[in-house]
Amino acid sequence: MILQQQVGDYLAGLRPTRDVILADMEAYAAEHRVPIASPEVALLLAMLARASGARLVLEIGVAIGYSSLQIARALPGYGKVVGLELDMHMASVARTFLARDPAGARVEILLGDARETLQHLRETFDLVFIDAEKEEYPEYVDLALPRVRRTGLIVIDNLLMDGLVAGGQGNEHWSQTSVDAARALNAGLAADTSLDFILVPLGDGVGILQHR
Repeated sequence: MILQQQVGDYLAGLRPTRDVILADMEAYAAEHRVPIASPEVALLLAMLARASGARLVLEIGVAIGYSSLQIARALPGYGKVVGLELDMHMASVARTFLARDPAGARVEILLGDARETLQHLRETFDLVFIDAEKEEYPEYVDLALPRVRRTGLIVIDNLLMDGLVAGGQGNEHWSQTSVDAARALNAGLAADTSLDFILVPLGDGVGILQHR
């Protein structure tokens, strides 16, 4: 946890009540130890999509579709979320959950290694959310930047990793390779004069970047 326990508990108490589908997804993730975005991060994504008038969103790492659904709900009826997922079982679980909500029809899941799939995408996206293999984050960002519109946003989850990224040491949950990759990415984005980048201590650390 990045925040002090007292602050974290207070913020958790302010979370809006989730509907049945989201509650079921959270319960599934907890039971099966599937990492998903925190409720606050998922809501932030929906708000950014709505505020920016996003029509086409790219999600790298779908898992069970928790954030996919909340983004899809914020899109217009003709909007679309293109989700890239490597794990066939996770994609199947996601499709099952998404089928329970009309907005789920706006989500298209493409199976395969995101680094390969990204090279074949020709669309220009309004919003990109990255929450997949941490060691591959720098590659995802490099591949996503040319595919997001000039005023679009790229949002990256887990850039602080329980605060370990600040200290530079991994543990049994966050590998040293993951921590090193996050530190290198954060430093590189902060130093890139062609981008605006902010790292927010929300959830497990959310990075937001945009072309200048």
